[in-house]
Amino acid sequence: MKIFSVFGVSGSGKTATIERIISELGRRGYRVGSIKNIHFQGFAIDTPGTNTWRHRQAGAEMVVARGLTETDVLIPRQLSIEEILTFFDHDYVAIEGVSNTLIPKILCARDETEIEEGLNDLVFAISGRVSNRISNFQDTPVINALSDVERLADLIEDKMTGCLPFIRELEQCQACGGSCRDLASRILQGKATAAECLAGNEVIIKVGDRELSVDYLRQMYIKNILAKILVKLDNYDGEEEITIDIRKRNNGMDV
Repeated sequence: MKIFSVFGVSGSGKTATIERIISELGRRGYRVGSIKNIHFQGFAIDTPGTNTWRHRQAGAEMVVARGLTETDVLIPRQLSIEEILTFFDHDYVAIEGVSNTLIPKILCARDETEIEEGLNDLVFAISGRVSNRISNFQDTPVINALSDVERLADLIEDKMTGCLPFIRELEQCQACGGSCRDLASRILQGKATAAECLAGNEVIIKVGDRELSVDYLRQMYIKNILAKILVKLDNYDGEEEITIDIRKRNNGMDV
């Protein structure tokens, strides 16, 4: 799963840009998911007085509203980006409005001043309203998503070949000799690969004697699922290391 973010100030053209990108990636045959970060303090889909609201008020930790044309999951707290991403199994996930991560980014801006304020080493393209006037800014391509989304999607495909397996900086790691931010920047520039991240895997899966590569998000997903299952069992306190062997027999699988 490949993840990128489209960010910028309000009115810079973020939603129009991400809408065109999603459509173009879908046209190319990719499955695309999206996350919209909403900064409005009072935002809530659920409203007081509805049946789902009453469920939450009664103490439900999660409420699922199942309708004829959609299913909505209501969780009464803010989830981290990492937690949200475990719900996806798509080719691409586009995030709108999040800038404080180690994932590759597209900056949307209205003018050069906003570019200067938002540009950093994890921005691989600029779009938004400013793209009506300029086509390059300090060697970073400025691409109009409304008129040239194919070129922007080409760049996304090129830049998403390898991403750091972490969304945020790992504190006190530096196993690779530098910070997670430095490594993420070098990966985006084609000067390093995600394989250079030396942070130890928390989930190890072996098939025979061969260890499978499991990215960070799938590790989180597996850990969360196992924790939810095992916490229901006797004598598990959530702290011990977990080892599960699945052995194949002639008549099926034996756990």
